[in-house]
Amino acid sequence: MMNGEVKTIAVNPIVIKMLEKLQAYYHYRNGEKKSYGKIIEDLVTAEFSALGLELDELQEVIA
Repeated sequence: MMNGEVKTIAVNPIVIKMLEKLQAYYHYRNGEKKSYGKIIEDLVTAEFSALGLELDELQEVIA
């Protein structure tokens, strides 16, 4: 859903709990408290890399 310049999505509460745990882990390991968006971005980038795909930010990838 678009709200002006802010993009919002509905997220299952279990996903929020997982992100909270990941955020706490990164904060503990690196002293860095990553945002949920950054954690998701890193996970998606890693998955694309593992699949041998490149993420082009200028084009939508439709599977």
